[in-house]
Amino acid sequence: MYKNGFLKVAAVTPKIVAGDILNNQNEIINILNKSKAALVLFPELTITGYSIADLFFQDKIINDSLKALKYILDNNKHEGLAFIGMPLTINNILFNVGVVIQKNKILGVIPKYYLPNNGEYQEKRWFESGFKANFIEVEILNQKVPFGKILFKELNKDITVGVEICQDMWQINPPSNDLAMAGANVILNLSASSELINKNEIRRNIVKEHSRRQVGAYLYTTTGIYESSSEHLYSSQKLIASLGEVLSEGSSIEYDESIIEADINITHINFKRRQDSNYRSNGFNNKDIYQVVNFEIKESDNFKFGNKINLYPYVLNDNKLNHIYEILTASLVKKILSLPKTNRKIILGLSGGLDSTHALLIAYNAFKKLELPLSDLIVVAMPAKVSSKSSMEDAISLTKGLGLELKTINIENMVEEHLKDIKHHELDVTYENAQARIRTLVLMNLANKYPGFVLGTGDLSEIALGFMTYNGDQMSMYAINAGLPKTTIKALINYYANNLYLNIKDVLLKIVNKKISPELLEDQTTESIIGSYEINDFIMHYHLECGLELEQLIWLVETSFEISNIEASNYVNRFINRFYNQAFKRTVMPEGPKVFEISLSPRYTFKLPSDLVRK
Repeated sequence: MYKNGFLKVAAVTPKIVAGDILNNQNEIINILNKSKAALVLFPELTITGYSIADLFFQDKIINDSLKALKYILDNNKHEGLAFIGMPLTINNILFNVGVVIQKNKILGVIPKYYLPNNGEYQEKRWFESGFKANFIEVEILNQKVPFGKILFKELNKDITVGVEICQDMWQINPPSNDLAMAGANVILNLSASSELINKNEIRRNIVKEHSRRQVGAYLYTTTGIYESSSEHLYSSQKLIASLGEVLSEGSSIEYDESIIEADINITHINFKRRQDSNYRSNGFNNKDIYQVVNFEIKESDNFKFGNKINLYPYVLNDNKLNHIYEILTASLVKKILSLPKTNRKIILGLSGGLDSTHALLIAYNAFKKLELPLSDLIVVAMPAKVSSKSSMEDAISLTKGLGLELKTINIENMVEEHLKDIKHHELDVTYENAQARIRTLVLMNLANKYPGFVLGTGDLSEIALGFMTYNGDQMSMYAINAGLPKTTIKALINYYANNLYLNIKDVLLKIVNKKISPELLEDQTTESIIGSYEINDFIMHYHLECGLELEQLIWLVETSFEISNIEASNYVNRFINRFYNQAFKRTVMPEGPKVFEISLSPRYTFKLPSDLVRK
């Protein structure tokens, strides 16, 4: 039900029959007792059906609804919370309500506030709005329970649940806005919605937008095709969204009972709320007074994700990859135009690896957009003693295919002379960094000579891990790749090869598929030092964007990548240690365009003192 910040939830469309309460109670309990979700959402008026019209006035329907609720409570083996729709009469006034239960206990009752009374909906004929209720407690089946504006708060896990019903969601100021400002980070909506052309898209947009604007999760379900089709069909659409992203969705038309599940990252929601200054400010503006009902959910040792978690959060589809290409090109165009015309030259060090290849393609496209002479795109290869023949061949193929001249400056003698000057003879980190710093020295001096500016090639993953030489490859006048994780750059190069740069496709694919290496020592591979970039990018996303901490990260990496706990611990501890210990390198990073929500710019987005000690 719950594990390390992830909450399993379900939205259900049971195969109910309007007016057949016995059938409906059995459908509800059968689904409920099989569910492993912590929260299970049923549709509006689940017990009776939504479309029974004037039957709502009859004693039999009201009494049988209560009997059905009692049957569900008596037979409920589900450990979590269930949200069930039914009619409820209080002093002979009918309300359309959602009843929240856990095992055999009713936790609260929420009335529908906005009653539609146009087109196919005539609810004011039967029901009264929750706005008219002047009481906050009712007695149901010998249980005194809260009624009205309620927050359901888990005792230990920073989960607060709010409920609204169908039409409430569609209003200018829906109840869920106030619920969210009062602290609800999961909102559930019990609905019965007609299936019309384009309405599924409208519902999807509303649910997504509610979850984004309310900085939380939003669950929605509706009653299904077996309600009635005498005047219109009812939809089966179900949606679960979090922070503006749809996590799971069901079809609008289902011929059997249907259930969708999702695992909501509660830690991520709470992390975003702490970061969002506007949410914080609005959180104190809510004048509504809510009753708070406490509940508890179990943490499951055998928690399994309903949908396999995305192992590659920064690997996007082709449309989004193309948009990144456009963002970076436009960013570099603006940077170039900000310079005097005499300085509109780029100096770029090309190693034949992923990062410098990507930077080169962005620079090439920017020059094309501005119709600048390609001779002002000055590409320099700087091989040293351990540089591979393959990388040089790739650099030559790239520049030749793009119609560029490749300048080659062998730095081997410069490195050796420098090491002699400082009396250093070991093949160690000093030897490695000397190469990186001499390359930067060459590029910077070329930028003065031509004149122009050095375009940096380092990526976001390297910046996060501090896998860069201070005042070496860390430094440039503009860091075009600084907003791109390594996994994104690999995906981009692959996209370019198959779509935009077919004439150099072979060399681009070769670059994508070879082992990543800084080539500062013989037979050196980056991932043998820092581990897989796929796992490091995964950790970066969940730690820096979602706010997961050490134990949560270890569990998530172990579970998602199906590796041992020791391996997962090593990965997470290495990332955390490198990220915070290498913070000093980020404090003097050059400017570069932000692409994802995450950025490590020390000026705007991510602020840390370089001497921070994090334990």
